[in-house]
Amino acid sequence: MKPEGDGESMGTREPIDVIREVNRAWETRPFETVREAMLGASDWDDAVRRFTEAGLPIDPIDADLEVVLDAFPDVPGLIGQTGRDGWIRFWQFWVEPWEEFEMKVADQEQIGDHVVAEVRASARTRDGAANVELSVVQLFKVRDGLIVMYGVYPNRDDALAAIRAE
Repeated sequence: MKPEGDGESMGTREPIDVIREVNRAWETRPFETVREAMLGASDWDDAVRRFTEAGLPIDPIDADLEVVLDAFPDVPGLIGQTGRDGWIRFWQFWVEPWEEFEMKVADQEQIGDHVVAEVRASARTRDGAANVELSVVQLFKVRDGLIVMYGVYPNRDDALAAIRAE
């Protein structure tokens, strides 16, 4: 099954337009529905099916996606995920502890085929024991309308250094 955006029509879009749409979806999707669809999924195809059945948009992920998480270097399970199934494993690990999760994009900028997005997130654990507020910088690389790299960095300088290092 092809995800939304896994075709020629997405290839002509600017990377920033692709990422604006992705981040808008993450800002507005009902988190509990997303969490349950993610946690119930066995792999990418199953997640696509669950998201489609729930009426949720599907992220335009390249089959060879790489996830880089410089902001969370010591968290096992988040580091080193690759491919579409790795994207699902990453999000399963991320959404599992939260009862509520909200994100707001403060700023987005395209630099070549990369998009840098400054994000603020707030979350509450399922047991209600903790509320978390964090600011991170997302770094996306988009090719032919598909996300080929997703990174999370503690600050803009680190994200820009990752672009220069390519």
